[in-house]
Amino acid sequence: MHKHVLHEQGRDKDAFWAFHFHEHHKVVRKNAYHDPNYAKFPLGLHAQGKEAWGLIAASAAVAPLFPVAPFFVGTLWYSAANYYRVHKRSHQDPAWGRSRIPWHYDHHMGRNPDANWCVTRPWFDYVMGTREFMPDAPRETNVLGLRHLPAWLERRLPDPLRLGRVAAPPLRMVSAA
Repeated sequence: MHKHVLHEQGRDKDAFWAFHFHEHHKVVRKNAYHDPNYAKFPLGLHAQGKEAWGLIAASAAVAPLFPVAPFFVGTLWYSAANYYRVHKRSHQDPAWGRSRIPWHYDHHMGRNPDANWCVTRPWFDYVMGTREFMPDAPRETNVLGLRHLPAWLERRLPDPLRLGRVAAPPLRMVSAA
């Protein structure tokens, strides 16, 4: 969704999905990862409102499956709510976002917005080969993006630096003045 819809279709300024790339990304770059639009009413006609409405629509679309696949539907509902919560918090509190979900910080503040697609956990970026680390920035210690893992499990996981790549230094941020 993030890659194919929000970025590929969203590059067209006339597309419904343009809010993500042309509004959210622009504001975040301009404000050092902070997005003041998250302080607005969450169901308004702005980028964050469209994000919330998209998650609500997707959650409603799978609701008819609940009687036959309640755990699947429940997992999708949880994932949508968790995505919104984590994404919102990271852009309201940039220090938290940079330290807790550095892969998403790298997506916005790094040189390549076409990398680091994951928001809540980075593991699928490792699967797709799209994890790029910013030089001299915080990084996750394991490919699952979990803060506390048993030592025996952490030893068995691949090293993130072997699967990801260090990108060129980030572009200069746009001045807010």
